[in-house]
Amino acid sequence: MSKTLNSETTPCDTRLSFTSTDSNHDDDVFILATCTQTPVLAMGGDLKARACLLDGRTATMSRCLENVNDSTQYRAYCKMIDGLIEALGSNAKLVAHDLHPNYLSTRLAQRMGLPTIGVQHHHAHIVSVMAEQRLTKPVIGICCDGAGFGTDDATWGCEVMYCQAGGFKRMGHLDYFPLLGDDAAAIETWRPALALAQQAIGEDWRHMTTSLFSRVSVDELNALSRLAKSTIPLHQTSSLGRVFDGVSYLLGLCDKNTHEAEAAIALERAATCDHVEPYPYETRAGRDGVRMSLSPALRTILSECHDGVPVSLIASRFHETVARMLSATAVIAAEEAGVRTIVLAGGCFANARLRTRVTSRLQQRHYDVAVPLRLPFGDAALALGQAVVGAAMHGGGG
Repeated sequence: MSKTLNSETTPCDTRLSFTSTDSNHDDDVFILATCTQTPVLAMGGDLKARACLLDGRTATMSRCLENVNDSTQYRAYCKMIDGLIEALGSNAKLVAHDLHPNYLSTRLAQRMGLPTIGVQHHHAHIVSVMAEQRLTKPVIGICCDGAGFGTDDATWGCEVMYCQAGGFKRMGHLDYFPLLGDDAAAIETWRPALALAQQAIGEDWRHMTTSLFSRVSVDELNALSRLAKSTIPLHQTSSLGRVFDGVSYLLGLCDKNTHEAEAAIALERAATCDHVEPYPYETRAGRDGVRMSLSPALRTILSECHDGVPVSLIASRFHETVARMLSATAVIAAEEAGVRTIVLAGGCFANARLRTRVTSRLQQRHYDVAVPLRLPFGDAALALGQAVVGAAMHGGGG
């Protein structure tokens, strides 16, 4: 179990101390230890959409909507935000939103006629845990999920960051790979599998993976293979969620995500072997921090799939590899920053095996590990982090 952390409040910082309402209520109300001077409305994201109003010492979170891209849910989302403000008799002076320019929540924020602050997705995730755990000092955050818009316009999703409420520094991330088919890559798991195979073994991928991609039509496979080799710029990602999808496909566990995290859940369930050795992986210093690569692991996995190694063993070793890679990178960042607390955030850490192994390895190195207690790992926690970051960036914490 990770240690629950408490620390003293200090002046001029937005620190949260929580008292919740009845858990059966649609809204969750959190009482802050300190007072914000500027009411902040945070919009959350488009999936697992949950807004938050931070006013004085009170943070009120709305109920959760699955997907505001659905017209009915979007109307409910708009009413929900109006209700948050009206019910509390308070007018927000600042709106915090995700950095993604095409999110409906972002566009709505920009049409409200109020000053806005864009908050990086993974920064918000990590700060939401800091807020819930009452952490007053900077932390190293490991944030892993399916997608979050990055400051370089790539889709981030496997990040190690130095974080405080008012800002962050990216200290490590997974090597980028192309999102073949963009949004379709989150549904059809063969797409990230193909991108990862091509990245790992280059032109020889067809010879080594013929049977693995036999479930994909030849036309689609050829089209995306040509696209990956073309000079057309492809959207890049560091998403660990897509890596889990791709490995799940390669092991024959899930060809399509028909519901959220279906492929990743199948991969976790297949990992039933204890005390396994990791696959090889790489960490190397780069201009933007530590770069992590799973290509050595993918090369071995592809070979083992061809040789008929049991799926349970491959899945177990893959989990161990990711856990060791993340914890090793976090330790490098923590030592550089002089930080002793490491936060785990993002939907990938709903995976109990991954979370437990990362936590164990960090605690063996005598780091304190913080995880969400009441809030989920996924995007339903974003709005609280956005609100706290917005207040800190605006100078409204007190």
